[in-house]
Amino acid sequence: MLIAIFIVKWANEDSPIFRPLIQDMRLVDSVQIADVLDQEQITYYADVKNHMLYVNQEQTELARVSLAKIGIVIEYPEITKHSDLNKAYDEFVKQKKTNEETEKIWQRLWFFKMVKLVMGALIVIVLILSVVRPALREIILDENKK
Repeated sequence: MLIAIFIVKWANEDSPIFRPLIQDMRLVDSVQIADVLDQEQITYYADVKNHMLYVNQEQTELARVSLAKIGIVIEYPEITKHSDLNKAYDEFVKQKKTNEETEKIWQRLWFFKMVKLVMGALIVIVLILSVVRPALREIILDENKK
Protein backbone atom coordinates (compact mmCIF):
# COMPACT_ATOMS: atom_id res chain seq x y z
CA MET A 1 0.00 0.00 0.00
CA LEU A 2 2.86 2.37 0.74
CA ILE A 3 4.25 1.85 -2.74
CA ALA A 4 0.84 2.59 -4.26
CA ILE A 5 0.51 5.79 -2.20
CA PHE A 6 4.03 6.85 -3.20
CA ILE A 7 3.33 6.23 -6.91
CA VAL A 8 0.07 8.21 -6.86
CA LYS A 9 1.78 11.06 -5.01
CA TRP A 10 4.67 11.03 -7.52
CA ALA A 11 2.22 11.08 -10.44
CA ASN A 12 0.45 14.16 -9.06
CA GLU A 13 3.68 15.99 -8.20
CA ASP A 14 4.11 19.31 -9.97
CA SER A 15 7.85 19.83 -9.93
CA PRO A 16 8.72 22.53 -12.43
CA ILE A 17 10.45 21.60 -15.64
CA PHE A 18 12.66 24.37 -16.96
CA ARG A 19 13.31 25.06 -20.61
CA PRO A 20 15.62 27.61 -22.21
CA LEU A 21 14.09 30.96 -23.09
CA ILE A 22 17.14 33.01 -24.03
CA GLN A 23 20.28 31.37 -25.37
CA ASP A 24 22.68 34.27 -24.89
CA MET A 25 21.85 36.79 -22.18
CA ARG A 26 24.71 39.02 -23.36
CA LEU A 27 22.60 40.05 -26.37
CA VAL A 28 19.69 41.46 -24.34
CA ASP A 29 19.03 43.79 -21.43
CA SER A 30 19.06 41.19 -18.63
CA VAL A 31 17.79 43.57 -15.97
CA GLN A 32 14.77 44.59 -18.05
CA ILE A 33 13.92 40.95 -18.78
CA ALA A 34 14.32 39.95 -15.12
CA ASP A 35 12.05 42.83 -14.08
CA VAL A 36 9.33 41.69 -16.49
CA LEU A 37 9.57 38.07 -15.31
CA ASP A 38 9.48 39.16 -11.66
CA GLN A 39 6.42 41.35 -12.27
CA GLU A 40 4.57 38.45 -13.89
CA GLN A 41 5.76 36.09 -11.10
CA ILE A 42 7.33 33.71 -13.60
CA THR A 43 9.74 31.14 -12.17
CA TYR A 44 13.11 31.40 -13.86
CA TYR A 45 16.80 30.90 -13.29
CA ALA A 46 19.89 32.11 -15.07
CA ASP A 47 22.80 29.88 -15.97
CA VAL A 48 25.56 32.46 -15.58
CA LYS A 49 28.31 30.17 -16.87
CA ASN A 50 26.56 29.51 -20.20
CA HIS A 51 24.72 32.89 -20.37
CA MET A 52 21.31 31.19 -20.69
CA LEU A 53 17.96 32.01 -19.11
CA TYR A 54 15.55 29.20 -18.26
CA VAL A 55 11.86 29.54 -17.36
CA ASN A 56 9.28 27.14 -15.99
CA GLN A 57 7.93 25.20 -18.98
CA GLU A 58 4.31 25.86 -17.98
CA GLN A 59 4.98 29.62 -17.91
CA THR A 60 6.93 29.85 -21.17
CA GLU A 61 4.07 31.33 -23.17
CA LEU A 62 3.32 33.89 -20.45
CA ALA A 63 6.99 34.87 -20.43
CA ARG A 64 7.06 35.26 -24.21
CA VAL A 65 3.85 37.34 -24.21
CA SER A 66 5.15 39.52 -21.37
CA LEU A 67 8.42 40.14 -23.20
CA ALA A 68 6.56 40.82 -26.47
CA LYS A 69 4.69 43.57 -24.61
CA ILE A 70 7.99 45.39 -24.10
CA GLY A 71 9.12 44.77 -27.68
CA ILE A 72 11.27 41.64 -27.31
CA VAL A 73 10.08 38.66 -29.36
CA ILE A 74 11.76 35.39 -28.48
CA GLU A 75 11.63 32.28 -30.63
CA TYR A 76 14.38 30.19 -29.06
CA PRO A 77 17.24 30.63 -29.89
CA GLU A 78 16.48 33.81 -31.88
CA ILE A 79 15.63 37.16 -30.29
CA THR A 80 14.04 39.98 -32.26
CA LYS A 81 13.74 43.49 -30.81
CA HIS A 82 10.99 45.80 -32.05
CA SER A 83 10.29 49.40 -31.24
CA ASP A 84 6.69 49.02 -32.45
CA LEU A 85 4.92 46.94 -29.79
CA ASN A 86 2.01 46.03 -32.08
CA LYS A 87 4.43 44.60 -34.63
CA ALA A 88 6.19 42.64 -31.87
CA TYR A 89 2.91 41.18 -30.64
CA ASP A 90 1.77 40.30 -34.18
CA GLU A 91 5.03 38.46 -34.81
CA PHE A 92 4.63 36.60 -31.52
CA VAL A 93 1.09 35.49 -32.43
CA LYS A 94 2.30 34.32 -35.85
CA GLN A 95 5.10 32.27 -34.24
CA LYS A 96 2.71 30.77 -31.69
CA LYS A 97 0.31 29.59 -34.41
CA THR A 98 3.18 28.05 -36.36
CA ASN A 99 4.41 26.23 -33.24
CA GLU A 100 0.95 24.86 -32.43
CA GLU A 101 0.61 23.46 -35.93
CA THR A 102 4.02 21.75 -35.96
CA GLU A 103 4.25 20.65 -32.31
CA LYS A 104 4.37 16.91 -31.69
CA ILE A 105 1.97 15.40 -29.15
CA TRP A 106 4.79 14.30 -26.80
CA GLN A 107 6.08 17.88 -26.68
CA ARG A 108 2.85 19.24 -25.22
CA LEU A 109 2.74 20.19 -21.54
CA TRP A 110 0.03 17.76 -20.51
CA PHE A 111 1.61 14.68 -22.15
CA PHE A 112 4.26 13.89 -19.50
CA LYS A 113 1.78 14.41 -16.67
CA MET A 114 -0.65 12.02 -18.37
CA VAL A 115 2.11 9.40 -18.79
CA LYS A 116 2.92 9.66 -15.08
CA LEU A 117 -0.73 9.22 -14.12
CA VAL A 118 -1.15 6.20 -16.41
CA MET A 119 2.03 4.63 -15.01
CA GLY A 120 0.77 5.20 -11.47
CA ALA A 121 -2.61 3.67 -12.29
CA LEU A 122 -0.98 0.61 -13.88
CA ILE A 123 1.25 0.05 -10.86
CA VAL A 124 -1.74 0.33 -8.51
CA ILE A 125 -3.68 -2.18 -10.63
CA VAL A 126 -0.73 -4.59 -10.67
CA LEU A 127 -0.40 -4.29 -6.88
CA ILE A 128 -4.10 -4.99 -6.44
CA LEU A 129 -3.99 -8.01 -8.73
CA SER A 130 -0.75 -9.44 -7.33
CA VAL A 131 -1.10 -8.70 -3.60
CA VAL A 132 -4.62 -7.80 -2.53
CA ARG A 133 -6.50 -10.31 -4.68
CA PRO A 134 -4.50 -13.38 -3.50
CA ALA A 135 -4.76 -12.22 0.11
CA LEU A 136 -8.55 -11.87 -0.16
CA ARG A 137 -8.74 -15.23 -1.90
CA GLU A 138 -6.90 -16.91 0.98
CA ILE A 139 -9.17 -15.25 3.54
CA ILE A 140 -12.31 -16.32 1.67
CA LEU A 141 -11.07 -19.89 1.14
CA ASP A 142 -10.10 -20.12 4.82
CA GLU A 143 -13.63 -19.13 5.84
CA ASN A 144 -15.17 -21.68 3.44
CA LYS A 145 -13.04 -24.51 4.89
CA LYS A 146 -14.28 -23.77 8.41
